[in-house]
Amino acid sequence: MSPLPDLQTRLQTVRSHYRVTPWIQPREDETPLLRSWQRCRDAGMRETERINFELVSRALLAELDECHGELVRAARPETERLAHALRGTGCTVLLFNARGVVIDRLCHEATLNPVLLVATRKGVNVAERCVGTTAPGISIADGVPYLVGRDGHFFANVRPFFCVAAPIDSPSGERLGALDITAYDNVPSFDIYSLVVDAAAAIENSLFTAARDRLLVHFHPRAELVGTPMEGLLEVNGEGQLTGVNRAACRLLSLPRPARLQADLVEMSTHVGLQVMARFEGEALRGAVSSGWSCPPSAAGAAQDDELHCPLPDQPAKMREVERLTIERTLAALGGNVSAAARQLGISRNTIYRRRME
Repeated sequence: MSPLPDLQTRLQTVRSHYRVTPWIQPREDETPLLRSWQRCRDAGMRETERINFELVSRALLAELDECHGELVRAARPETERLAHALRGTGCTVLLFNARGVVIDRLCHEATLNPVLLVATRKGVNVAERCVGTTAPGISIADGVPYLVGRDGHFFANVRPFFCVAAPIDSPSGERLGALDITAYDNVPSFDIYSLVVDAAAAIENSLFTAARDRLLVHFHPRAELVGTPMEGLLEVNGEGQLTGVNRAACRLLSLPRPARLQADLVEMSTHVGLQVMARFEGEALRGAVSSGWSCPPSAAGAAQDDELHCPLPDQPAKMREVERLTIERTLAALGGNVSAAARQLGISRNTIYRRRME
């Protein structure tokens, strides 16, 4: 994107802010910021207009509670931890819905600037059409974590605000809102960007749940990272279709959101060749021993198929039993050739011998 000359000059001013504190690094992609400025221009906004943060009616607050209470509750463990860590810093933790409306705020009010208290009340709309360029506005529109401070804001009277936001998506990839940390008339001397990104990822992960009609798979190439915020999460329905993918899984498996199931979940040899350690959770694990995992023999090449149907079993099974069953079925298909089975499963021959003896 080639910015207009006056926007290019302003962009140089924004770049100078990166030197204010060591943790603020130059952006690799300034396109979201330029796009936001241009949208404001195209909407007829003028930088000198004064932005006011209007009072919110009780009816609207009640509606927000009804519509977004589940998301607020799911996010609370992380937002409370952030608020406690930021106590005394003059920052506030904000949760927004997909329209840019504040649906939750946690802060230590005694340390907050009065302007910040007014501007971040529950129900205030900070969408681009209301207050111009902001970090939560960019995160919601572009789906990326972003920092906006000082001259990064479109309107002059909101330039004392300093905000960092990260998007929050549902397991299926639907944009639910954004998590944000905002300060007023000061730049925090610690890395709030990483705090926001990590907390947003943890909130997204908390939205993945196992149930009778879906399987939840926790995985990572390193076994010790399964069960941590760094793990990949896959949500699979009863037809073997992938209905949910977290950001870590997208990075590890090069999957879009949403995506189709492209791997045999028992073997966990992914369609990109990555061998991972997995933990299975949910009622969908039932029956693995009695009925087996009936994936088609061509599963390894199913990455090109439109769908891969793997009916999920329905009686409790231990993971070791599922592994042993998979090994036996693979050996049978390969005429008992242990070396070939080991290559296909991505495990060692010794592992096959050990599992068969257990």
